[in-house]
Amino acid sequence: MNVNEKPFVDENYLREIMNKYGTPLLKLVYSYVKNWTTAEDIVQETFITFAQKHYQFKGKSSLKTWLYQIAINKSKDFLKSPKNKLSHFSFNPFVLTSKGEEDENKLIDDDESRLISECLFKLTIKYREVLTLFYYEELSIKEISNVLCISEGNVKTRLSRGREKFKHVYLKEVKTDGRKIKQAKNIIG
Repeated sequence: MNVNEKPFVDENYLREIMNKYGTPLLKLVYSYVKNWTTAEDIVQETFITFAQKHYQFKGKSSLKTWLYQIAINKSKDFLKSPKNKLSHFSFNPFVLTSKGEEDENKLIDDDESRLISECLFKLTIKYREVLTLFYYEELSIKEISNVLCISEGNVKTRLSRGREKFKHVYLKEVKTDGRKIKQAKNIIG
């Protein structure tokens, strides 16, 4: 090994990290690129970057936050790339669940989850990313600030505005769907 080369991460440790963070990263990346195949590729690139540059992790944030930052940056790079400009994505809804939930103990039924996911995807990325990181990935405001490289105040503002925009989109969808507004308001607060 050359003196300038850094050691590759231990294979068992890499597998452990992939098992622990693979699914949450996939959902996070999908919320950006809206295509499962592309999301899988970006998550794979995220783990490759981690394996190659693990020695650069200084521990100033959690490993989870660092991996999310890599994945988000790769997602944003993809969205800016000419390759993406040529692609036309169709919306393929998925059910977002909080990381602690078991399949049999979902907080809400699949139809409601799909509706929530569809409404979330109607928001701009700036609001969708903070809502996803806060509610589905259960990151703190400080962690979101680190992942997105924005101030904590900016995170709070985006959360507040994102909630309002989501509520507006959700109630509009519920009204269009013919559901009871009162029932919907109880769900979203």
